[in-house]
Amino acid sequence: MNNITFKQYRNIDLFIFAILLSVSEAVTTVATNTWFAAQPIAISTTLLFICMVMMRWGGYAIIPACIGGMVFCIASGATYEQYVIYIIGNCAALSTLIWFRFFKKDDIRKSYFKLFFFILTAYVTMQAGRWIVSLPFGGKPSTLLVYLTTDIISLLFASVIMFLMRNTDGMIEDQKTYLFRLQREEEAEEASGGYGIE
Repeated sequence: MNNITFKQYRNIDLFIFAILLSVSEAVTTVATNTWFAAQPIAISTTLLFICMVMMRWGGYAIIPACIGGMVFCIASGATYEQYVIYIIGNCAALSTLIWFRFFKKDDIRKSYFKLFFFILTAYVTMQAGRWIVSLPFGGKPSTLLVYLTTDIISLLFASVIMFLMRNTDGMIEDQKTYLFRLQREEEAEEASGGYGIE
């Protein structure tokens, strides 16, 4: 952070997450369509990246929401209607940002219970968003249940990865808070005589 601005750091971080999401979503979509073509399941990394970016950058999670939907549609040979459903529908997951009005991000990160329900909220609202957008294209009430059940592995995957990363320094922390903490720690280190090297 000494040589780049906070905005540049944020943009680099979001770009890296966008690349990771694009590659992982393409791989999982192609693999699922190839190996489980006859099964009513979907495996996606989009939910994971939406939740991670929400914890790190808040509303900028709209970026992985849109990219994830687009990559999924490209990799699965989707119709025009499906592009609309998945790209716009995924953005409904951002309603989960309301959690931050009641809980600090660090409180969510430290609690398995709160973290799981944070992810679950994003999952349910994302599927509900897809369902609502699908209605003008012939979606039915039962379509919501289809979205919720076929993508359940993605919820489990996102939960496991988020649980594993919760104690990794800075990984699912608010990045402004994280960087300020690092700066304070560095200043305290310098004030106490550096690293103890004579």
